[in-house]
Amino acid sequence: MTLVGQVLFFVALLIVGTSGNIFNLIFTIQQQVKTRSIQTVGLILNVISINNIILVLATFAMVVGVFQNSLIWCIRPYPLSIRTEIYLMMSCSFISFWAIAWLSLFYCIKVVNFSSECFRALKRNISSVINAAVLLSCVLSSLLFFPMFSLDAADSMEKNYNVNDIGNLTCPMPSFTIQMNANAYAAAIICLLCPIPLMIMLPTSIRMVVHLCAHTLALKKNQTQVQGSDSYLLVCKITVSLVGVYMSTLCIVALFIIIRLIGQPITYHILASAFSFYSGMTSLLLTASNRYLKEKLWSLYCCRKAEEQASKSQTVVTGDV
Repeated sequence: MTLVGQVLFFVALLIVGTSGNIFNLIFTIQQQVKTRSIQTVGLILNVISINNIILVLATFAMVVGVFQNSLIWCIRPYPLSIRTEIYLMMSCSFISFWAIAWLSLFYCIKVVNFSSECFRALKRNISSVINAAVLLSCVLSSLLFFPMFSLDAADSMEKNYNVNDIGNLTCPMPSFTIQMNANAYAAAIICLLCPIPLMIMLPTSIRMVVHLCAHTLALKKNQTQVQGSDSYLLVCKITVSLVGVYMSTLCIVALFIIIRLIGQPITYHILASAFSFYSGMTSLLLTASNRYLKEKLWSLYCCRKAEEQASKSQTVVTGDV
């Protein structure tokens, strides 16, 4: 790929990954200012949008840095810029992934009827619980990935680095300069980025699908309709789609990391494409689930003013059920 082609490719990824999230963030905040309230789903939408934007920008900055200096991983100490970019990528992806998990849990508790008194009590206070969980995830993320600022190349690089033998130069794996159990730390990060959020997303999504299937069959059997059933179906579709996007992104990123670990060449285009796909698709799904955002998007593209009532009317996905 030529230089111009690569520039156009990354600019396209940047636009795809950030434009939808910027749109969602601006008009969600605008709606919250008008209503003078921040609902749980609005908070989650803001958190996802902000972190997706930072995630794409940080990935783009890192790819540009590697493109400008292919030996950046051999420099000791690592530039502060590359450490910051790694920290932002890890932290923002962590927050965004967990925000989707909390969104899945929120709608499962809201939509599904439970017989247990414990779940009923949780249902009455689910907004406060999820709000606290989202904010706690943000705080935990900022602390959890702080050791990324201590990443550096191995000490042996100072001795083995030879600018006249760049073709045969192999950069060592990054290591932490602070005293810590790197293996345990890596295992904790992997668990918090994949299995644990997935243990929340999959059961809640499946439970909603089962509930809505039973609900639909009951409606057909009784030949009746219940107001809001279409909204609940939309909730289910959006939640399952978000889980699918999350799993697809993890698979692509895991493939990239594995190939890098075994020493095989792989372009950073893959990593940038994965996060751009994730950010773009999540913003698209959240926009599609929000009547207010859809009205705003329609008014922008069709050059007409959206109905004033659209700022007040929301689907079940935009407001707390």
